[in-house]
Amino acid sequence: MSMENSAFQWAEEYVPSLGVGLSRTDNRSAPLWSVDVVLGASPKMKTTIKARTKTEALKFTQNRYPHAKSININGKVQRKK
Repeated sequence: MSMENSAFQWAEEYVPSLGVGLSRTDNRSAPLWSVDVVLGASPKMKTTIKARTKTEALKFTQNRYPHAKSININGKVQRKK
C-alpha cells in the first residue's frame, strides 16, 4: 500500500448515545426486557433494559452498544411479587 492511500484509512470509533430517550426511559413503571448482546468475538452478554415497548428496548440497546454484532430481545422479565 502506498503512503498516499494510508492517510484515508482509520478505525471507526463507535461512541454510545446515552441519556433519557436515547438509552433509557424515565418511565418508572416501564417493564424490564431481557436482551442478548454479542460484542465482537465474545460470548453473548445477557442484560436487561427498562423500556415501554419491544421496539424501544431495541432502540435503547442499539444506542448503548453501537458496535454490537447481534442484538436479540427475548421478552419481558417476570417480576417476583
